[in-house]
Amino acid sequence: MTHETAIISCTDTAHGGLIVLAVGIAGCTTQAPSSGQAPEKTLVSATTSPTIDPADLVLQPSEIPGNYTLMEKRERSVSELSQWALDHGWTNGYYVLYQKNDKNSPSGTFIRQNISVYSGGNATLAVSDTIDGMVSSINEEKNTTRSVEKLSIATIGDASGSLKYSDKCDNSTMYVIAIAKDGVFLDVETNGTEADYVIAQQLANITTAKIR
Repeated sequence: MTHETAIISCTDTAHGGLIVLAVGIAGCTTQAPSSGQAPEKTLVSATTSPTIDPADLVLQPSEIPGNYTLMEKRERSVSELSQWALDHGWTNGYYVLYQKNDKNSPSGTFIRQNISVYSGGNATLAVSDTIDGMVSSINEEKNTTRSVEKLSIATIGDASGSLKYSDKCDNSTMYVIAIAKDGVFLDVETNGTEADYVIAQQLANITTAKIR
């Protein structure tokens, strides 16, 4: 991807968002995909940022359906961001991770959420760079064990996109939903089943509705 997440040069972090999903969770010994770049979008300059506290937007335990436990909740720091995010007006963000407690689900199933506030209209760039960038990077890598496809998703907020990433080396799968609204970029990620992906879509809508 380009820029936000670091697995494949996505749109905003070196925080281990998608890189942990695809490499750490997958547990394979192969290297992370090379840093392919999606086509560069036009930077939107702005001197003001949305007056939104990302901590107010994160998913709360009462909003997570099913048997999930809150594992981590924290502010995102500049040290975990890519240069792209800083150049495109990133101001602050928040991160939350929930682990699924279900003996019938694969071990390590989780729902993860990243939130970033950007100045100007640059949050929308993070959506296309995250989704298109990951697809481009995986395809350019030509690794027969990895595959990625865009998924159809109803328009949410100002911009939205979704994808499914699979790795045959351990039969792992991850789903990513990326959304921008009013200067806020958010993604909801899960390495669960299609049913968990449906839940992730619901959670993405819940979060987006909080942005006012």
